[in-house]
Formats: sequence, structure tokens, C-alpha cells
Amino acid sequence: MSNNSTPARIKVILAAYNGAGWIVPQVQSILAQQGVEVSVVIADDHSRDATFQVVREHFAQEPRVTMLERPQGSGSAGANFRNMYRETEIGQADFVALADQDDIWNPDKLARAVARLNTDRTDGYSSAVTATWDGGETKVLTQNPATTAADHLFEGAGQGCTFVMRADFFVKVQDFCRKNQAAVEKLHYHDWLVYLLSRAWQLRWTFDQQPSMTYRQHALNEIGARKGISAIRHRLALIRNGWYGGQLAAASEIYLLAGGNGDVAADLARRLDPKRRHANGLINRLALAHAVARHGRRRGSDRAVLAFAALAGWF
Repeated sequence: MSNNSTPARIKVILAAYNGAGWIVPQVQSILAQQGVEVSVVIADDHSRDATFQVVREHFAQEPRVTMLERPQGSGSAGANFRNMYRETEIGQADFVALADQDDIWNPDKLARAVARLNTDRTDGYSSAVTATWDGGETKVLTQNPATTAADHLFEGAGQGCTFVMRADFFVKVQDFCRKNQAAVEKLHYHDWLVYLLSRAWQLRWTFDQQPSMTYRQHALNEIGARKGISAIRHRLALIRNGWYGGQLAAASEIYLLAGGNGDVAADLARRLDPKRRHANGLINRLALAHAVARHGRRRGSDRAVLAFAALAGWF
């Protein structure tokens, strides 16, 4: 672990797919981080464009960049990241950070994260971002740091591309992913997985309200900053078609597998088991809706929506 006189050593893991048009500026912004020692591992998920060749050409003489090429695609950014969790050896790194392929990091992003982790004495970190669109529009996407007893069963800790975690925490995540691959592959979001495990293990998390990066939005974002009515419709569709309910079941399974034993969260995790939540009809839906309204997502408005969805039997 670094001390005050030695720059923190940070391993950045970046999942890439069809990112030839964006990845070079992103990697350059990572290598330009101030006050830390950084190295980057990039896993190209069998891109159909020239991502691998572009990175190899621009960073061939850069010893801090390691490029991996998958012979077959994993199917999603989340799956690529989870493969990296299992595969990446972090060596002497003090911290591990996650990166997307198409953003631009502020020069002090990692140094600020490390300072907050040390000051707050926490194990994981995420921050606000400045979302930008091609037309020039920008919007700061903040986080609600007011955790509930079970918010981790319903959501992650914001954009995974802002995540920084202590090395010992990452190694524990890595070990869990290696031993429980079938369970973790059910959860689509690699960043939700990290936050979920941190809470199962009673670790502490920093939510930084200052933006640390430019979060670029474009047509090829797998997960982006949807706006307005379209965002609401999209989320409701995922709830009503059963997809979100499946994710809640996956998160609950992982939480219990990881030894999560918070009384409220463990009870709610068991309630979210598909076999139990569809039993006993209205009585169970009322109990689940009440629990979600009290202990669900961090924002009150989100809890209200999910409580209604639970009462309606949508998950």
C-alpha cells in the first residue's frame, strides 16, 4: 500500500468493443493522470472494427498499456468486465479502477479518488460525471449518497467507469467471481456486482458529488444517460417484461452467496426469490411493496416506483 510520499499505484481495467473511434483519447486521458502511477489492461471483446489495431498502433511503445484480444466475443460489456475480474493480475497495485472505452477522464480523477478513499477510510469509490452529447448539450449526473438498508439489492453505485477500489477489495471480488461464475453471470451489470459485494462484506463506499470525467453519449453506448420520458419508459419496460425482476433475483442470490447477513437486506433478498415472491398472492406483494418502499433504491422517487411495481406484481 502506498504512503504519503509514494504515488499510489493503480491498475485500470478497460473493456473495449468497437471503440476505434473513441478509445485513443480515453487511454491518453488515463495515462495523463496526475499524482499516481497508472497502468492499463485493455480487453478487446472481438471487435468488428479496428479497435485492437488502433490501440496497438498508438501505444506500441507504451509499457503501461497491455492489450488483450479475445478470440470470441463475450456478448456484453458487463461480461467482458467480469472476465477481466477473473483474469487480471494486479501485481503490486494499491488500487484498481474501471474504465469505459469512450470517455475522457479529468487529469486528477484517480488522485482525487485515492484521496477520498483514504480520507473517508472507505473501500470503494464512485463519482458524479458530466454527460455530453454530440449536439453540445451537457448535464452533470450526480449520485444520491443516502444509502438504505438494502439499496444494493436494487441498484449499483452509479457509473462503473468512475469506480476505484482498494486492491484487497478487488482481489476479494476476483476470488468470488472465480468461485461463483454461474451466479455472477446472471447479473448483467458488472458495476452493480462490485457495489453489491461491498455491502455484503460490510465495506464502506464513497459517493463523490464532484464530476471526475466527461461521460460521452452516442448511438453505440450500451448503457448511457437516457433522458426524460424515454428514460422512464425504458425503465418501466424492463420492469414490466420481467427483466428487472430477474436481475433482482440474481443480485439477491449473489448477496446471500457472499455471506450478506444484514437483517433487513437478507430478509428482502429471500423475499425476492422468484418462487417466494410469486407465492401467497396479494399478501406477499403487499409485504414486498412495503419493504421496497422503506429499504429499496437510494432516491425516494425510485423507491415509490418500485413499490408500485411490486404491488402490481411486475417483479
